[in-house]
Amino acid sequence: MTKTCIAFCLHLLSLNLVCAQGYVTHLDDYDEQPMHYGFVLGLNHSWFSIKTSDLNTSSHWLVNNKPAWGFSVGLAATFQPAELLAIRLSPTAVFGQRIIQFQDATTRQITEKIVENTTAEFPFMLKIKSLRRHNARMFMIAGIKPYFSLGTKASQEPERIRIRNTGFAIEYGFGIERFYEMFKFAPEIRFTHTLGNLLIPDNNQFTNQIRSLVSHSVSVYLFFE
Repeated sequence: MTKTCIAFCLHLLSLNLVCAQGYVTHLDDYDEQPMHYGFVLGLNHSWFSIKTSDLNTSSHWLVNNKPAWGFSVGLAATFQPAELLAIRLSPTAVFGQRIIQFQDATTRQITEKIVENTTAEFPFMLKIKSLRRHNARMFMIAGIKPYFSLGTKASQEPERIRIRNTGFAIEYGFGIERFYEMFKFAPEIRFTHTLGNLLIPDNNQFTNQIRSLVSHSVSVYLFFE
């Protein structure tokens, strides 16, 4: 994922240089309009940050995290009170999963616990933008994201890992706005960290190995307005 982020950053810089060489400026009155609407597509790479319990110290289980991929779709509404400042709300449906591996230290056998989760997210983001150069400009973005589960699918076996259905996360990132004749295209990279412990403390041999779970993700979003 690190290589993907570096490649994305280089692509943004190259786009900015190319845009500065353009001769035709599109959507000249864009910043004069107070509201903008659009949609978003996204790809995310998610994982758990795991803190093991005191019981795990004396057990034969080794607990490991395994990152997984997911995707998202949603709408976007942006309020622009000033040329270089915007407030964006983008209700989004996110489809993904997270995986925890339990390895028996004696037999080396690995048991995977997969938590598939579909969530509705409502990121409330503050966006600070650079001055526009012809048809492009850079921006930074940060905010808070309440979310709730639309459906969680875990292993049907009794000993499963469950996570809480609602919560909050902080998000921050950066991207570029590219203006075309009929629309604005804005790819961005965003980093997300949930707040608080997600684990539901069921009493089974796997859940008892864990003290807390926090979710992290790196996402690439494509906004069209």
